[in-house]
Amino acid sequence: MTKFINFICNEQQFALTIDSVEKILLYKKPALIPDTSAYINGFLSYNDIPLLLIDMKMRLFNEKLNPNEQTKIIVANWKSKKIGLIVEQITQVKEYPITDIEQSESRNSTVRTGYLIGTFQENDAITLHIDVDKLFSSEGEQEIEELIEK
Repeated sequence: MTKFINFICNEQQFALTIDSVEKILLYKKPALIPDTSAYINGFLSYNDIPLLLIDMKMRLFNEKLNPNEQTKIIVANWKSKKIGLIVEQITQVKEYPITDIEQSESRNSTVRTGYLIGTFQENDAITLHIDVDKLFSSEGEQEIEELIEK
């Protein structure tokens, strides 16, 4: 069994392994960055360094997230760097079993949703397990790395 942080994005439940999460922050309005991909929301000061924020609703569903009192920022480990994932709501910390099938399927995935590792089903609800490291295309990765380095 592995622990996950579950969050909601566009009424869909997602899960990140707790190992990929450093901290959960209350949402604060970021410093905006012009001329970037639509899902790049801006920078927020975190531990005296700029933390690049990603609007997960825009990244996953191409719809802008409208922040409210339940909006959170997940400080996630991404390719040995830190990024902030803006999510609509954190729902729970939960344990799920990880199967060898889910892990091997994720390694062989080359489709646009290659960040999906597997699914967890509980009652009628399905939670999608995502891999933060595979969340962006190669062009998106390059843009994010360049912004982090500046």
